[in-house]
Amino acid sequence: MPILTEDENRRATEFVAEFSRHAGLGPALQFDCVYRSHGFPDTRLVLRVQGPTRDYAMKIDTASPESGRLKAEFDVLTRLERYFDRHETSRVVHPYYLSPGNMFFVTEFIDRPTAVDVIHNSEDDDQVARIYRRAGAWLNDLHSFQPATEYEFRPRWMTLSIRELVNSVPPHIVEESQSMVKTLKTSAQHLKGIPDTRVFSHGDFHGQNLIVGKGEMIGLDFTEVREKLAVYDIVDFLKSDIFRDADQSDVDRSGILKLNKDMFFRGYRHPIHIGILDFCIRGRLLKDWLASWHIDHNCSAYEEDRRRRLGDRLQIAFQQR
Repeated sequence: MPILTEDENRRATEFVAEFSRHAGLGPALQFDCVYRSHGFPDTRLVLRVQGPTRDYAMKIDTASPESGRLKAEFDVLTRLERYFDRHETSRVVHPYYLSPGNMFFVTEFIDRPTAVDVIHNSEDDDQVARIYRRAGAWLNDLHSFQPATEYEFRPRWMTLSIRELVNSVPPHIVEESQSMVKTLKTSAQHLKGIPDTRVFSHGDFHGQNLIVGKGEMIGLDFTEVREKLAVYDIVDFLKSDIFRDADQSDVDRSGILKLNKDMFFRGYRHPIHIGILDFCIRGRLLKDWLASWHIDHNCSAYEEDRRRRLGDRLQIAFQQR
């Protein structure tokens, strides 16, 4: 677990006491830090607070009073909870309290595995396939929160970001990626301007932001919500599939296992341009692989495994035209 500094512990103690007074939970609740942001380690934390009958998640962002980040997310959570009331198997974490100072808010803490926990660790392929189906159904419900529109696909941002990444990797990776980059560039020219479905999107829909409940899936972390093409949320979730071992014949042209992709779309029913989706998955896998080879990047054992898996899937994906 992340270790709090003396100042962080003092501030966290004050926040927990404030929430306890508001909820009438009594004095001196115990808490632990369960998450520290990699990108914003000095300002963003999540605590697990132990209440008398249930635990709570306290999300802290000391820069939020100026940015409005937590207030905006709490408002979204409140609206989404009302919306998801009509769905039997999909919901979001219950919001309890937003501090008047906007430095933290509190939701329920759900001690259940995330979708990523199952995808990474389960030895049961059928169980994992069911997670993809349930995740597709949850995202289908979220993407129905407001009416969908159409928006022309603009792939230039992806090809430009890939080009920038290629400039910061070792020469043998530049050589290995050349044909992939060329293929993506050609696909981008064909797909540019094609209309696709634009929806209210999660914005950061990786598998750690979806909890596997008993008969339900529970979403969290809505700080990046916005309207954008639906394929981007789908790509964020499907890319975790690289952690499943696979035979080449079981992987489709996007680099994702055919079974898991098919199961996802049994639950997800909004119209999606498959060519755009496959382009975006390939592009995202390639971006992640190139970023892992950045010359200033030191890989942990986990990251080395992830880099190897990305490379293996890309080789399979780009063999299929």
